[in-house]
Amino acid sequence: MAVTNSPVHSRSDAKTAWSRVNFSEAIQGVQTPLSWTFWQFAMETAVRRGFGELGVLTRAEVPPPASPDDRISAAFHGLPAGNLNTFHRIGQRMPGTDGDTVVQQMFGEPRGTVGAAQSATSRLRAKLRYPVILVSTVSSAYRHRKHIRPQRAQIGAWWRRSVVESPPTTISGAQRLLREAAENFVTIGTMHTTLSLVGQALGEQVELLASAAFGTRERAAELMTGYGGVEETKVIADLWSLANGQLPMTEFVARHGYHGPSEGNLPSRVWREDQTPLWLLANRYRYREAPHPDQIWRRQQQIRRTAEQEILANLNAVNKIRARLVLRLAAEYIPVREVGKAGFLHCVDAARCAARVIGDKLAASGQLADPEDVFFLTYDELVNDAPGSAADELRALVLARRADHEYFQHLDVPDRWVGNPVATEASPVVEADRPAVTELAGIGVCGGEVTGTARVVLDPDDADLEDGDILVCPTTDPSWTPLFMLAEALVIDTGGVMSHGAIVARELGVVCVINSKHGTRDIPDGAQITVDGTSGRVVIHQPLAASEQNSG
Repeated sequence: MAVTNSPVHSRSDAKTAWSRVNFSEAIQGVQTPLSWTFWQFAMETAVRRGFGELGVLTRAEVPPPASPDDRISAAFHGLPAGNLNTFHRIGQRMPGTDGDTVVQQMFGEPRGTVGAAQSATSRLRAKLRYPVILVSTVSSAYRHRKHIRPQRAQIGAWWRRSVVESPPTTISGAQRLLREAAENFVTIGTMHTTLSLVGQALGEQVELLASAAFGTRERAAELMTGYGGVEETKVIADLWSLANGQLPMTEFVARHGYHGPSEGNLPSRVWREDQTPLWLLANRYRYREAPHPDQIWRRQQQIRRTAEQEILANLNAVNKIRARLVLRLAAEYIPVREVGKAGFLHCVDAARCAARVIGDKLAASGQLADPEDVFFLTYDELVNDAPGSAADELRALVLARRADHEYFQHLDVPDRWVGNPVATEASPVVEADRPAVTELAGIGVCGGEVTGTARVVLDPDDADLEDGDILVCPTTDPSWTPLFMLAEALVIDTGGVMSHGAIVARELGVVCVINSKHGTRDIPDGAQITVDGTSGRVVIHQPLAASEQNSG
């Protein structure tokens, strides 16, 4: 099927490298035109402004470019992907890190697989800008770290007021809310970009400290845990209170209702709209007698302090000063990555609320056949002329885009590629097609070794974890986080050292291997597996033998 002029399908230069890793964690599933164009406008603008504040992008490079090959992201067959060439170029310009490191930490790509070697002239030009970038980075990082929590609180209050308590009742009011959502996303997204890059660089420095002190980077996770104040642990703490009758559901939803299954996809129903998943989670917490997150934080804090003392004991006076500075800055900057994410997710849900109001109104007037058709209009169309368009025009546009969406949902698109992805028609997975794999290699992001029963879960609402179960999942948005407390270990298909799932796993002290690539495909549900969160190795002790596959 030929797709032309789709808002959710781009064409790439043959040399541009792309990856869905990390982006699929935040923006889940095949995107509708409204969902992707809202993300694309707000995210591209925010990220480029953040890079501009750091001095990594020049003033001329800050406005979003027209070509996807120059952007930070694009959508292919409805699936968002990060532009590895762009991120590599940005990393090459940053002091204290490089393009390979940025791409590896964000997307899990092996070093040296993206980007051509810099010429001597390019290296010199980049180094000459280091002083400017360093001064800009220190200034922006300090300013944004100071202001991001108040900004997140302000956005949270705006969301509670505008979405939970007094949602819009007219098209014009909903259009205003939609524009505010994009503007607030850009504001906190710019802060988030700056602080994420600084956290990324500090994470690399912590890994280098671990390598120098312990002879391996694998123990770096012990130095990046027990920080406290991570957004998702607040959700878990309130869920624990809900499960134990200490917090009413109405208040939980007023605090965290912007989360929910596939919350980065605008048409999805979040907890604010459907509390069924919350009741199921609360029952599981009560049944399993899950510990309070404060207990876990104290344990992880002690692990971090012990590792820090071990490092400092083996350093001379000068290196101790540097190590203490790196560790202190890491503790200040790595956790705030999740603060910014919580802020822009409030904005995504405000956009969802606005869209549903407009959809209801346009369906009532006959301009749309179904309220959910609103998600097949673009952000620009919705805030500008779509509500005044003729019914025939809108319905024809929606019909064509729905057909594209249906087609995209039946495609398999690779996780990474160069040029344009080769999409194939998806076929049902049957046991006979499962490779006879006995071992997987990913990235160990929280150490320890656990043997247990694999539970392959594709939707958090379907998870029913028992004692000793290891959660094997494709990716983890914040709605998955409460399940971390119920799992003995985690195996996640996509992500990197500084992705959401990795940060939360370290904070909770859950053994975790991320970027297993095909764990949900290759690990049979119910198999006994061993997860080594230090080395990144996953051993399948009971894979289905070929004879068993063919006989079943």
